[in-house]
Amino acid sequence: MSEAWAWPLMALAGGAGAIARYVVDGHVTAAAAGKAATPSRRGRGAPTGEARGAVGEPPVGTIVVNISACLILGVLTGWARAEATAGAASLTFILGTGLMGGYSTFSTASLEGARLAALGRWRAAAAHGLGMMAACLASGAAGMALGAWLPG
Repeated sequence: MSEAWAWPLMALAGGAGAIARYVVDGHVTAAAAGKAATPSRRGRGAPTGEARGAVGEPPVGTIVVNISACLILGVLTGWARAEATAGAASLTFILGTGLMGGYSTFSTASLEGARLAALGRWRAAAAHGLGMMAACLASGAAGMALGAWLPG
């Protein structure tokens, strides 16, 4: 694939990843709260307060998004390393940098940990930060092993 096409495709994939993050986070958070995911009445696209869960609750949607992003990126990276072709490198650029870059959300995870700390829930904040880091590392490693095993 020519580099001229790779950049616009990566940008489009990033937008698709952000949409996927919004959908997955909204549905997982709503399911954890036992409510239906609904668009905000303000029209900004964020789930309503009811769908986001109670203030101070663990950010389950963000946790699921980041762990699944690490697994998918790990599979893609493991496969591309084993494949070692220009096509695999282009696909990793588009899907890894674009799609998974738009899908994963380190900044939101950090903000949610800070929000827990600001509410005085220091243990929950520490468990959230350290737990997500450990789970994401394990998920990425498992994904890389799986990806290296996939046939080319």
